[in-house]
Amino acid sequence: MVREIDHDSFEIDDVTYVIRELVWNGIDGRSYDLHRVADDVVLTEDKSFNAYPTNAQVAEVLTRHGVDVELEVCVFCEDDVLLATAHRHGRGWVGDSCCWDERLRATE
Repeated sequence: MVREIDHDSFEIDDVTYVIRELVWNGIDGRSYDLHRVADDVVLTEDKSFNAYPTNAQVAEVLTRHGVDVELEVCVFCEDDVLLATAHRHGRGWVGDSCCWDERLRATE
């Protein structure tokens, strides 16, 4: 492995998690792991993701580790979003990772 890149962290029930991208020497592919930040435990264990994971994939891993996770649908792009990281907008939810931007932050 050449380097690790931590992507935006997120919290569920006051526990911080991060998707860590692993860049490997001599190959073009990358892998992605879900880490619990406090103790740097790799929750994806021996099965890293081959592409940046979807919120549904993250929720599946967290559920396997006993974390109560809920998914909602983003009102703009209709992707699954982690409820813990989504924002209420009108009668629905907007995903922090997909559609939440500065313009919407101003409406809070």
